[in-house]
Amino acid sequence: MNVSPSRKRLHLSTAITSLDHPSIGRSQKRLWWPTLYAASPMFERPRGTNDWGPEDMAKRRFVESRFIQLAESFGFREVSTPTFESLELFTAKSGPAIVRELYAFRDQGGRDLALRPEFTASILRFYVSDLRSRPKPLKLYSTGNVFRYEEPQKGRYREFSQVNAEIIGGAPLASDGEALALGIGTMRAIGLKQVKARIGNIGILRGFLPFPPADQAVVLHSLDKRNFPMLDAELGRLGRPDLARPLRELIELSGDVSVLDKAAKILAGAGSAGFEYLQKIADLLDAYGVSRKDYAFDMGVVRGLDYYTGMVFEIDSPNLGAEKQVGGGGAYNLVEVFGGERIAQTGFALGVDRLVMAAEAEKATEPPRSLDAYVVPIGEGAQRKSIEVLTSLRAAGLAADIDLVGRGPSKNLDYANAIGTRYAVLLGEKELKAGKAALRDMASGVQREVALADLVDAIRSPPVTRGPESAKPKRRAAGTRAARARRR
Repeated sequence: MNVSPSRKRLHLSTAITSLDHPSIGRSQKRLWWPTLYAASPMFERPRGTNDWGPEDMAKRRFVESRFIQLAESFGFREVSTPTFESLELFTAKSGPAIVRELYAFRDQGGRDLALRPEFTASILRFYVSDLRSRPKPLKLYSTGNVFRYEEPQKGRYREFSQVNAEIIGGAPLASDGEALALGIGTMRAIGLKQVKARIGNIGILRGFLPFPPADQAVVLHSLDKRNFPMLDAELGRLGRPDLARPLRELIELSGDVSVLDKAAKILAGAGSAGFEYLQKIADLLDAYGVSRKDYAFDMGVVRGLDYYTGMVFEIDSPNLGAEKQVGGGGAYNLVEVFGGERIAQTGFALGVDRLVMAAEAEKATEPPRSLDAYVVPIGEGAQRKSIEVLTSLRAAGLAADIDLVGRGPSKNLDYANAIGTRYAVLLGEKELKAGKAALRDMASGVQREVALADLVDAIRSPPVTRGPESAKPKRRAAGTRAARARRR
């Protein structure tokens, strides 16, 4: 359809161009006619989101696969829950103030919904509605995207990916040890050398603070955020300014098991059961083979959320500097909030974006799988047989592709080299009649004839190295005019 320039309406403030229909005159009457839209390059991704290219996705899948493999070796099984849930699910878990941190909306049916900001609430809703009759403990894991309306920063986006693990119905100590071993073990499975889990016990602080839960929540939040003016003001309001000093001394303690005795002295005997519990955690981690260099007892790990009840932890990758925290979790009590019976729960989540950053910093990522073979049909008569050869390579488990553009052999070799293919399989009509293919090692340039029946084994075998007497091969491939002339 031809549209005169005078009839175009170009909206530079948007990414859509509207084109008026030229055949409709002013005097003509029509109730409706379609508006045509021409795409323009002005669309941008939403703030706080990312586009991930093939190389990025290879790193992300590498990190996720290490978690999945380890979680399944621990007996965890995968579950999936909706990307959006009832808004009330999240306000029941975290209070109404959470709404300003969510992507919340009302659908066309008038229902208040929100994109999930994490996995735990959805998994516990699923447990209460469908899974609670299953044998305990339930060990569940999930992976996927979550959403939070926060100020974007390096490694922290509005849409991001997490790996998540939950244990429901296990004995608290055993479940806490298992969760910690999986979390720290995931970091090691990725290949990270700089790993540090910081373990605390929020139950100690809850037992020490002589206040109702609502007031405790404010004090714990101020400790979690290191907001000491807020802490002093709240303790003053509650008539216990004397608690400010021991609390501030306590949260500065971090180190090996010896800090537990120091912390107990600061609290003058309060929280003794909690300190004994953390000592047992250390013994459990020894049994799991977790090095004591991989974790510290940190009395400043508060995670000031109402539902955490006992052991809490955060996991860092120190090589990331200010963005070192990659995840955290602990023991919590949420099932009752969602209508279930009281049951022990422990879980954690790790951020995939931070894990990838850590793996890149330590050069721990694996390169993406390269294409094993790129099939080059030479001549129209070779097309069908080349597809059959391609299919046989794929059926044997090899990653194989074929020319879909119709390039000449030389340009196909350039393409195969550009995408990092290991071998080019050149199939001319003469070679096919003889039941052979020309197999070129793209790294060394060595080219040889291989029987089609042996092609899979040849691609799987170690590459043939060039001998010192071998001349550098020409760019022209078997089946080209020059190659045929040389053979004559």
